Amino acid sequence: MTPATASAPVLVLLREADPVASGAPLVVLMPHSGCNSGVFLPVAQAMIGPSAVVAVDYPGHGGRFIEAPAPDVFVLAAEIADAVAALAPAEVVLFGHSFGSIVGFEVARGLAEREVRVRRLVASSCVSPHAMAAETRAVHQVSDKVLLDLLVGHGGLDADLLAEPELLEVMLPVIRHDTMLGELHRPVPGAVVEVPVTAVGGSEDPTVSRTDLAGWGTCTTAECTVEFVPGGHFHVMEHPQNIAALLTAAAHRDAGAPLENTGGPTS
Repeated sequence: MTPATASAPVLVLLREADPVASGAPLVVLMPHSGCNSGVFLPVAQAMIGPSAVVAVDYPGHGGRFIEAPAPDVFVLAAEIADAVAALAPAEVVLFGHSFGSIVGFEVARGLAEREVRVRRLVASSCVSPHAMAAETRAVHQVSDKVLLDLLVGHGGLDADLLAEPELLEVMLPVIRHDTMLGELHRPVPGAVVEVPVTAVGGSEDPTVSRTDLAGWGTCTTAECTVEFVPGGHFHVMEHPQNIAALLTAAAHRDAGAPLENTGGPTS
């Protein structure tokens, strides 16, 4: 299920589809800054239903670490949309966390151009692309110490890694580059998707408010709902079962096939 080269796939299969079920939507997961597909394995393992689950490795991440990073979000999203379209899925559910939400918005637009139906876009812990573009953000320009303090403070980096300078030397440039792509991305003015959007945030996240999440309503011609789950900005790492339940609902209940998920609450 990987349309790129075997040594450096764009999409990494985390969960096989049920071979008996046909037409189940493909679930595509896009990670936050500096992260790779492996962060979503607990989410995929906690999901139920027949859908296959794939996660994205951006250039320079995971198995693609030797590749040059993408120059902008448009190039990144086009590559992902091509890889998804090559699988010819019946439908797709997109999930992006933080920076991955910005990518997910452009992937949804790219899939529409490729005539791939997106059932729902789930945007996690992120303001809308248009709101991001309207703000002046320069986190990608702060010092290494400030960047590390932010990451540890928000739960995106284990404090134990501060004692691993060699690892940080590799990780920080990747995190900084992704952060720059998100902060400098300028979507096409007035661009929207024609799919339902769920904007989800952590109930203890001080960086993304309900108003911020509701702003995703300006990015779609369909419905936009706001959900909160327990946890901070990186709730998907703290409580993956909650996002698993939300994605199970997005993939299957939207199709009129209610499923009971015992993986945990979604609000």
